[in-house]
Amino acid sequence: MRVLFLSIIIASAIIGCSRTSSIEKDISATVTGSMLFSGPNSLQGAVTVSANALAEEMGITADDMRSISVSAIKVALNPEQAAMAESLLLQVVSSNHELTALGTLSPLDGGNTYQLQVAEETDLLPFLNDEGATWVLDINLSEDIMDDMQAEVEIKLAINYLNK
Repeated sequence: MRVLFLSIIIASAIIGCSRTSSIEKDISATVTGSMLFSGPNSLQGAVTVSANALAEEMGITADDMRSISVSAIKVALNPEQAAMAESLLLQVVSSNHELTALGTLSPLDGGNTYQLQVAEETDLLPFLNDEGATWVLDINLSEDIMDDMQAEVEIKLAINYLNK
């Protein structure tokens, strides 16, 4: 009986020392496209942040990361081009993972900076561990844009990690 009691106390101490914590981190990206026509189009940009870099910045190992969720997405367009935009959909894709929606907004309500509605339960960790990850901003346009189009994307991440 004493052995069982002692085992329960030791297990509780180990579990208590290994809690999951969360920290928020803002990242930004630039997505671009050219020769865009009326209707659906895609702007793209490389994912330049990795799980290893985030872990190093936080002072933990990448193995301690449990998940990386998205809590907010803001997209800023050139004011002139924003007047032609009707809807936005931010997605991510990588070499080993399928295209996954992160947030959307439709219709757009004036201005040139938009807060997207974030998709629920999306984990970016597999994408940030994978090579060739790409941000894809699908934008529906009311007119053709022959010049380059660029959008600035700000993403607020919630990084869940094992706090030893």
